[in-house]
This record gives sequence, structure tokens and C-alpha cells, in this order.
Amino acid sequence: METDWFVNAKRALAIAEPICSSASSLVLSARESLESAFAIHSKTLFLSREAHAQIALLYQVNEALHAAAGAFEDEFQGSLVELDRSGARLDSVLQKLEGTLVDAGFKGTEEEQMKRSLKYHTDDAVVEELKAQLRQAIDYFQDSHGTITADISQFDTEISELSSEVSVLPPASSDLSFYRTLVNSLESIENHAHAMGALLESLAHHYDQCSQALMTSSTSNLQEDPEREDLINVLREDAAQVEDVVDELRHRYSDMKALADSIFDFSVSSAEHYSATAELCEELSRHQTSLEKHLLAARQFAEGVAEYFSRRNSLLDELDSLVEYFERFLHSYDVLVLEVVRRKNTQNRMEKVVSDALDKLKFIYDEEMASRKSFHVKNGDYLPSDLWPGLSDPPIGYEIIAHEVSPLPELSATLIEQVKKRLISAPTLPK
Repeated sequence: METDWFVNAKRALAIAEPICSSASSLVLSARESLESAFAIHSKTLFLSREAHAQIALLYQVNEALHAAAGAFEDEFQGSLVELDRSGARLDSVLQKLEGTLVDAGFKGTEEEQMKRSLKYHTDDAVVEELKAQLRQAIDYFQDSHGTITADISQFDTEISELSSEVSVLPPASSDLSFYRTLVNSLESIENHAHAMGALLESLAHHYDQCSQALMTSSTSNLQEDPEREDLINVLREDAAQVEDVVDELRHRYSDMKALADSIFDFSVSSAEHYSATAELCEELSRHQTSLEKHLLAARQFAEGVAEYFSRRNSLLDELDSLVEYFERFLHSYDVLVLEVVRRKNTQNRMEKVVSDALDKLKFIYDEEMASRKSFHVKNGDYLPSDLWPGLSDPPIGYEIIAHEVSPLPELSATLIEQVKKRLISAPTLPK
């Protein structure tokens, strides 16, 4: 009987020792894996948050670029409306100049047969050059806007691709319950290992007792040795539990492996998560160069827009000045017609004064001639001719000479009436 117990105890111990050794190794591996996984997981969580933060920043920059480009486009469209309005004023005044023929009274003799409008006296080259510069400014803005639109579109694609990569990253959980579950698993593994150590110790103790009983079986009489009788009773009871202890060791080790597998799986997935996240962060870091390129393109576009509006404002001022000059030219022509009328009236008044003066002088002259003739009749025969040489002279005479540089134009009454109506209905020009 002691021999069987000894054999069974030795066999159980031979089974239990490797299991417990594996359990000890499993505890060390699980603890190291969990510590390493937690460290890697923390790094992954940090990198994942950084990646999402950088993506969010890229979206903010992208939205700002979209908003700026849209605002500049709206402002540009508003400037086109203003340019169209000034351009319409220019076309309108040019049409009026084209439609206003210079009256024949203003033309020289060689030009009398030519029909000529006021537009003939304007410089078409100045108008065309100004329009060409405005078109160049508009083309410059549109080219710049096309460039920034293409750049922003490329930026959209880049962000979309990066965002897709971030969205498929494995989640880096920060849930404390997740950590507690893994820590509890490790604690359970350690508890199993302690329990298995105690079971292994009990098997070793049982083996020692079986060895002792086997060595004393040939020299002792059971009935004469009460201690041996107690030992045999204990061994009999323990021997019945040996298989159960071995089974419990197996079960506990199996449970430990299941718990350890969850830790090992977490360790492997943590390493994979970290690798994928670190790779994406490196890609985001490389994208900084691309971001700087997009920001540079946006800055160049903003500078181009500022240059466009500065140039446009200058050209618009020139255009408005040109329109104002042509409007004043058109207005001044009408005023010139009335000026000719005014000068004509003044000349008529002056000629009336001269005519009246000449008539009065002639009357006085004739009256004086009659008086001198009467004097000669009465006294001439008695006065020697050498007494006063001027005795027989006629009265003093006067001439009024008109100094006219060029004759005043003869304007038609129809033109004069048309001009008066236009000036009455025309708005007052700024001074």
C-alpha cells in the first residue's frame, strides 16, 4: 500500500512541477507584457490625440483658406460691379460725344464740308490703353484666384486622405475600466500561481511522507507504533486527493493561460496600434512641408489681391477722371455755344454804340462845316491868308477801327435752342 502511494505521489509530483514551473514563467511573461503594453498604449494614446489634433488644425487652416478665398472673390465681384458702372458711364459719354456734331460755324473754310463729332477731338489711344490696363488687372486677379483655388483643392484632397487614415486607426482607449480588467486578470494569474505553489508544496510534502512511510514499513509494526499509525491514516486520506490536486493544477494553469492570452493579445495589438499611429504621425510631420507650401500660396494670393485692388483703385480713379473730363468737355461745348451767343450780343451792342457815336460825330462835323463856311462868307475877304495857316482847315475828323482777331461763328438758331434745353435738363457738374 505504501508503495502505491509513493509511486502515485512521485508521478503526481512529476506532473505538477512542470505545470507550476510553466505557471511561474507565465506570471513573469504576463506581468512584463502588461507593463510593456501599458507603456506602449500610453504612447499610442498620446500620438493618437496628437494626430487628431493635427487633423483638426489642418481642417481649421483649410476652412480659413476657403473663407479668405471666398471673401476675396466676393470683394472682386463687387469691384467688377463698380468697374462696370464706371465703364458704362464712359461708354455713355463717348456715345454722346460721337453723337454731337461740331456746328459748321466752328469749322474753318477747308473743313466746312466735313461732318465731325466732338469725339474727333478726344484721344482714343488713352481710352484703349486704360481699358487694356483694367483688363490686365482683372486677368491677373482671375489667374491668381484660379491658382489658389487649385491649391486649396489639392489641400482638400490631402486632408481627406489623412483624415481617412486617422479614422481607420485602432482606437486607443483611455477607459479606466479597460485597464482595471487587465490588471484584475494579472492579479488572478498571480493568485492562481500562489495557489498552485501551495498545491505543489502539499504534493511535495505528501511525497516526503510517502518516502518516510516506505522506509519504515520493513522495521516497524503498525500496532506497536502509534505515530506510524497516524502517518498511515494521513497518507491514506491525502492519497485519495492526489489526482484531484493534479487536476486542480491543470485547471488553474488552463485558466491562467486564458487570462494571460488576453494580456498577450492586448500587448500585440498595442504594438500594432503604436506602429500604425507612429507611422501616421510621421506622415503628418512630413505634411508640414506641404502645409507651409499651402500657407505660402495663400500669402502670395493675399499679396496679389492687395496689389490688384491697389492697381484697380488707381485705374478706377483714372477712369472716373477721364469720364469726368469727357462730361465736362460735352458740357463745355454746350456752354461754348451760349458763349458765342453772348459774345455776339456784346459785339452787337458795341457796334450799336459805335454807329450812334459816328452818327453824332457826323452831325457835329456837318454843323461845324456850316459854321466855318458862314464865317468865311462874312469875314474871309478881309483876312489875309498868311495871318493863320489853319484859317481854311476843315474840322477835326475821327475814325473808329474794329480790331477783330477772327470772326465770330454763325450758329444756327436750332442749335442754340437745343443747347439751352440740354443745359436746363442736365445735372450740375461738380466744381
